[in-house]
Amino acid sequence: MVNKTKSASTNILFVCTGNTCRSPMAQIIFDNLCKRKGRRDIKITSAGLFTIDGMPQTITAVEALIHCGEKLGRKTIKSTLFKPEMIRKQDYIITMSGEHAKRIGDFEHVKSLNEFTGCGEILDPFGQKIDVYIECCKKLQVALSSLYDILFALEVG
Repeated sequence: MVNKTKSASTNILFVCTGNTCRSPMAQIIFDNLCKRKGRRDIKITSAGLFTIDGMPQTITAVEALIHCGEKLGRKTIKSTLFKPEMIRKQDYIITMSGEHAKRIGDFEHVKSLNEFTGCGEILDPFGQKIDVYIECCKKLQVALSSLYDILFALEVG
């Protein structure tokens, strides 16, 4: 858990496979949550373990976010390949599955969303119908709300 003063920045990286569905959805949802809580000191990014830089977020993921009431803002999320040097730059690396966390390595600040919240694995909706993306988005909304409370429970403020 982070116990920093409000002037310190907290860096959180969400990771999935392709960085076009789950981790960008998590990035947007968590960013919106932080803004609603008045937090501008949390930098949220996302990356994929098996992707190439610059791929657009899937249209179905965007549609699911809109359906679930998330604000997209003007920022367009493009895929970013996870690189080992990202590990030391983050306070937390949150993966969508335990397998993703294992691939990154055994670091104290690298855990799956399930490890933090007990929400279960966030299954990949890629290529599926909109209802699967919407369920994924709803699951992320609940899990990320819990994650926020867990990460910042000890915060002085």
